[in-house]
Amino acid sequence: MKNLPLLHLYTIVEAVLILSYFRTLFVDPLIKKVLLFITIIFPLFCIINFTFIQSIFTFNTYTRPLEAILITFFCLLYFYKSGFTENFINKPTSWFNIGILMYFPVVCIIFILSNYMVFVTKNKAMNSIVWHFHAGMSMVMYLAWAKGFSLIKKDG
Repeated sequence: MKNLPLLHLYTIVEAVLILSYFRTLFVDPLIKKVLLFITIIFPLFCIINFTFIQSIFTFNTYTRPLEAILITFFCLLYFYKSGFTENFINKPTSWFNIGILMYFPVVCIIFILSNYMVFVTKNKAMNSIVWHFHAGMSMVMYLAWAKGFSLIKKDG
């Protein structure tokens, strides 16, 4: 568990990048402003969390699930606003968002319970199963993203 401080940093970077991605997708200026506000406030909340609330040497069970909920919300909002067009499956953004929806809502419960599973129960078999499941869900998300990248047309 020596790399847990990196997870706190990773949560900030991941949230900022994905929320910035959503800022490029939305047209509505109000949604863009809300996303900008969250993109600024969320890292501050993360810093407050690991400085005063949760040790940087434990799982960030407050900020990581919050990140998952925020990203899932904006992903669902994008799907709602986009109207599920006829060629939905042929759009790169659809695959990026499918990947997000396959990963973040599913592993949110793992993020919430991670300190309990690792530091309280200390059940190595259960931890192994849970974290292998998490790795599998990460792979599903990245495969969906790879499909999305493969659909991007090159200029030229």
